[in-house]
Amino acid sequence: MENCNNLKCLPRNIQMESLEGFNLSGCEKLENFPEIRGNMELLSELLLARTAIWEFSSSIGQLSGISLLDLRSCENLVRLPASVSEMGKLKILILKGCLRLAILPENLGDLNQLEELYAGNTAIWKLPDSIGNLSKLKILSLRKGRKVKRQSARSLILVPWVFHGLRELKSLNLSGCNLCDNQVAALQNLTSLLELNLSRNEFIYLPNIFSQLSHLRYLNITHCQKLKELPKLPPSIEELYVEDFLAKECIAKLRMYPRLNLVSFTNYSFDQQSYTEDSNGSSFSDEILSLLLSNNMDDVIHPSLNYDHRVTCSIVFPERAIPMWFKHQIVDEKILFKLPINWYNDKFKGFAICCVTLMGAGVCRADAMLSEKYDYTFIKAKLLCSDHLKDLRVIEKECKVGTASRTYGWCVCFAYIPLYSSLQVSGTYGGDINRYSLFEASIHGCIARQWGVHLIYEDE
Repeated sequence: MENCNNLKCLPRNIQMESLEGFNLSGCEKLENFPEIRGNMELLSELLLARTAIWEFSSSIGQLSGISLLDLRSCENLVRLPASVSEMGKLKILILKGCLRLAILPENLGDLNQLEELYAGNTAIWKLPDSIGNLSKLKILSLRKGRKVKRQSARSLILVPWVFHGLRELKSLNLSGCNLCDNQVAALQNLTSLLELNLSRNEFIYLPNIFSQLSHLRYLNITHCQKLKELPKLPPSIEELYVEDFLAKECIAKLRMYPRLNLVSFTNYSFDQQSYTEDSNGSSFSDEILSLLLSNNMDDVIHPSLNYDHRVTCSIVFPERAIPMWFKHQIVDEKILFKLPINWYNDKFKGFAICCVTLMGAGVCRADAMLSEKYDYTFIKAKLLCSDHLKDLRVIEKECKVGTASRTYGWCVCFAYIPLYSSLQVSGTYGGDINRYSLFEASIHGCIARQWGVHLIYEDE
């Protein structure tokens, strides 16, 4: 019955013992949900997204077999009955876009099988104390979109003991919740957290609680325009999404975080004049990439395939041009060029690669393993032999690039791939390297407008 635009009502009572799924999503004129009579324990999915339902009777709690309850974009919904907590098998509860929903049932914590709770773009400003009983909760989203944030300046109240029992929480989204400096201290006990989105908040300084989040891999603090400095991060951090006015600080601290392999900047509040070339022909990306490559890259990219250390490094800029000092440049979907004779010596470090491509709009890749919408792709580099020597296999290495942008835009994806990481993967020895005469780079699933490659040497 999905998208039945003319459906206005259902029978007052229903009892369907064999029903396993009930999909009324998109029935925009449906205002009431029937009373549940008798046994409907086989019903596992109830989909009511984008309906005009404004409340439920307490009988909905009798749907004890429900594992998925989808109420997204039910803009008239004002409350959930306390009997929802009787859905003992409920694993996924979707409330995002329920603009008038201001409170959650106080006994929500009785849903001891709940794993995912999406309550973004609602009027909720405080969580019930019982939410700390959701010991199996893995994903919690309370994000406020830009439109919702403008309508209410109220901050989400974070109470430390509420989060104390969320021992399995992996992903937390508090984007746009009007949070200030000390409010995030309530998160310090979420030691299992992998992903944290704090974008579009009012922080000036963030407390050093992140270093206690020992499993945190992904942190988004984009569009926090008041933020003065980068907080101390845990050694586990792998991806950082941040404002571009913190770019120099991020690059300077790269060596402090041995697993940080992707840093993505926005240009939301950066001085736009910094993106125009000055009299020396340099730009923002010139300055940042030069700062990165001027460091001893062996300190930044640790020479080990141990999981605790990065073996590639990528940065994404909101720019449209590749720095002029990249010697090998081409306007094409991929780049293939002949390497200089004897290009490899004991001072050679690795390949710096730039690609201008279109990214953003929160395209979530199936393999991203994240609840939040990031746009990921991979730059693949190859070393080839022009004479196709059979005893030399192709050496190739991928580098992940990504952005948290909600809109499409041109960006420069920079990847640094040290040679040793490719050699260790392929099993090739240094003495064979100069027999490779061609370098190729491509980007997966995106259209590239321009490429640039620069060979990095120790004395450069």
